[in-house]
Amino acid sequence: MNAQQWLKYYQRNRVDRPEPKWNSPSSLKRDAQQILGHSLSHFQLGETGEGKVLISGASRQVGDDACYIEALTMFVAEEGEHARLLDRLVRRFGGKIIHRHWTHGLFRLVRHALGFKFEIQLLVIAELVGTAYYRLLRVRSSDSVLDETCALLLTDEAKHIEFHADWLGNFMARLLPLEYAIWAIQFQVLFTAAAYVAWIDHRHALRISGSCRREFFKEARGECIRFLRSLEQNAEEQVKPFAPVPVVS
Repeated sequence: MNAQQWLKYYQRNRVDRPEPKWNSPSSLKRDAQQILGHSLSHFQLGETGEGKVLISGASRQVGDDACYIEALTMFVAEEGEHARLLDRLVRRFGGKIIHRHWTHGLFRLVRHALGFKFEIQLLVIAELVGTAYYRLLRVRSSDSVLDETCALLLTDEAKHIEFHADWLGNFMARLLPLEYAIWAIQFQVLFTAAAYVAWIDHRHALRISGSCRREFFKEARGECIRFLRSLEQNAEEQVKPFAPVPVVS
């Protein structure tokens, strides 16, 4: 992967970012705002954290690739910016910021316990599910500030997924076809479990915005399929055959 290019992207993305017009009136009914505020508070919690375990694991994994470590550090900072945006959105809808939830606790426990590559994998899964959630809220909601915030989040999340796919492509390029197939199967199992948990946790917010279970899973599965295809393409591009050795007669 071109870590220097990603570092430049994150540096550019910090500059002149638009800010949602927080004081704009909301057209949503009060009960809908409360349901959305409760749901968004769970996503806000998921974006918090200093990323110390992630950065430490990356340092052990990639060694002296300073550009990647710095780009990953800026990715963590951008996740913190998402937490700030979601904090404002939760408060706008009259919700309460939470500091613990069983899904978040379980997610952190698992991703920290099984190493850096697994943590990156779970981060990607969370972003794929979150992308489906934010996109449906944006499409269905009539609240202008929610629309503006989701637009910012979706733009960033698309690049985050691409960033992780680029790094994982390096790892996938070293796997045999059977090893890759096993990895892809376990990724899809974990993704499916995460999508079901997300639906259970956020179904009321999605329904109040006009989305149904079928639509959410269609959107989430589409994100997963696109990610796996891009990952496979990245891996294929990095597997280059050796140049033939000329035969001297």
